[in-house]
Amino acid sequence: MPDHEIPVLVVGGGGCGLSTSIFLSDLGVEHLLVERRESPSALPRAHYLNQRTMEIFRQHGLAAEVYHGSAPLENMSEVVWRTSLAGDGELDALDLHRMDAFGGGSTAGPYLADSPCPSTNFPQHRLEPLLHRHAVERAPDGVLFGHVMEEFTRDESGVTAVVTESSTGHRFTVRARYLVAADGGRGIGDELGVEMTGEGGALDVVSVHFSADLAEWWPGDSVLMTNFVGMDGGPISRYGMVALGPEWGLKCREWALHFHPAPDSELDLGEEAMLERVRQLLKLPDLDLEIHRVSNYRPEGVVAGTFRVGNVFLAGDAAHRQPPATGLGLNSAIQDGHNLAWKLGAVLDGTADRRLLDTYEAERLPVARRNVSWAMYAFRNHAVAHAGLGLLPGQPLESARATIRALFSDTPMGRTRRARAAEVFATQRVEYQAHDIEIGFAYEEGALVPDGTPPPDRDPMGCGHRPMTRPGHRLPHARLARGGDVSTHDLVGAHGGFVLFTGEQGGSWTAAAERVAEDYGVSLAVVPIGEHDPGEQDEDATGANGHVDVDGTWRETAGLGTGGAVLVRPDNHVAWRATEDGTDSEARLHDAFGRILGRTVTSGAGS
Repeated sequence: MPDHEIPVLVVGGGGCGLSTSIFLSDLGVEHLLVERRESPSALPRAHYLNQRTMEIFRQHGLAAEVYHGSAPLENMSEVVWRTSLAGDGELDALDLHRMDAFGGGSTAGPYLADSPCPSTNFPQHRLEPLLHRHAVERAPDGVLFGHVMEEFTRDESGVTAVVTESSTGHRFTVRARYLVAADGGRGIGDELGVEMTGEGGALDVVSVHFSADLAEWWPGDSVLMTNFVGMDGGPISRYGMVALGPEWGLKCREWALHFHPAPDSELDLGEEAMLERVRQLLKLPDLDLEIHRVSNYRPEGVVAGTFRVGNVFLAGDAAHRQPPATGLGLNSAIQDGHNLAWKLGAVLDGTADRRLLDTYEAERLPVARRNVSWAMYAFRNHAVAHAGLGLLPGQPLESARATIRALFSDTPMGRTRRARAAEVFATQRVEYQAHDIEIGFAYEEGALVPDGTPPPDRDPMGCGHRPMTRPGHRLPHARLARGGDVSTHDLVGAHGGFVLFTGEQGGSWTAAAERVAEDYGVSLAVVPIGEHDPGEQDEDATGANGHVDVDGTWRETAGLGTGGAVLVRPDNHVAWRATEDGTDSEARLHDAFGRILGRTVTSGAGS
């Protein structure tokens, strides 16, 4: 007999596992998380949290605390390319290009219009402790750090795992219906024979986490990241820095410096060597700094051939790994857990058939492939910046310096070189302005009912986003008034319920929803949305349960007639829509739930 029986076992306590634990707790799913480390990450690692992740954190009551400690948008709205941070040489500390980024500056309009949540910067060594605290608060006996899953076996009805407490050597067995492998690719996928395919791993990256006062040299209070273009003609930006807080802008005191050592070089990663290397790269020989951590890794772009083997689900780095460009790694991992958690909850409480779990891979695997290929593309595109400056691989040092001198020369050719450089640098918006990549992903098949409309043309540069209610797409954000502004996203709660948005004449949908919800045993709220009348003083113009479309955004993005409806899943993705009302509202909604949940329920039979 196992020592513990639990519906869900989560293996791995990084950003993916801890987030998944929080989501499961909010859904009322009993679970156990085991993590081999004694405490959350001490490494900054990932730091950028995009708008979709912050929307998820908002849904689960985490966003306010994250924003409290993270970078305000005004301190992360620019990315800069420079020849060096400091130095007094002829070609030192020169700006090569500046780009508005992450929803700041010139990018603010669409980012603000399309989401209630700005993106932010909150490094992983601060995010993970926050997530750990919330996970423990919501599942006091369900989060075990310093515990290693030594082995596991599978059968048709679940998983049996052997877990060891590292500090005592105490071993116990856990029997779970389902296992979520959020172990960063450290063994479960291999044990299951899951193949990771892709490319990369040929380039070393060294990351140095250190503290120093760089206010005198940092290129501006709005700058989050600085890429330094070495004049050795290397194939990519040779090194770069990101601000890590805990205060931001020119008050920042923690940094991560990333650089690429020469191929086959024997690099000393000791503290004294790294002190000198940081000073050398920043051209600040007398800089007072403290080294916290030095790590190295090889960026790769790989995706698992499957995200599910029986009752085991791969999530986060266990399912896909990509370079840090565009910041899609941690964000995708958290979104994996968000997608999977509500489906596990629905199957475990009996409202959905086990077939619903097949949709996890159907939905998340194509997104992972897109994100990994995009991250590799953006990572390699830094080489284009060098080419745009006129720097070539293997170019002699003096030739490279002459090229930079020519770039800054007050000559017709100098102006031409600068114009070319600006155009080429602008292509890196695929990394720093990837608005549509971050929030525009959609599921073409899965827990949804396609309505026959074709997928929209997407911006090939990944920037321009077009919100819509086509099934599979993320619910568009629209400002609604009912005694105060709320987002459409705020009406989908954290506890597993569905929402049916209707037009202001959606009375037939309300009656239909009540009967269908009873048949399927689901939570289904109906939200009528009426058009804003500037002369109307009563914001609750559509009735006790209604909301008003403040600025017409919902009307423009929903694509509904006055009698249509949009059904939204617990993860804020559209599951089904009807563009017009009809006499068969109940039958259509009933059929939609049956297809989404994988169940056949006789209308009016109850659950």
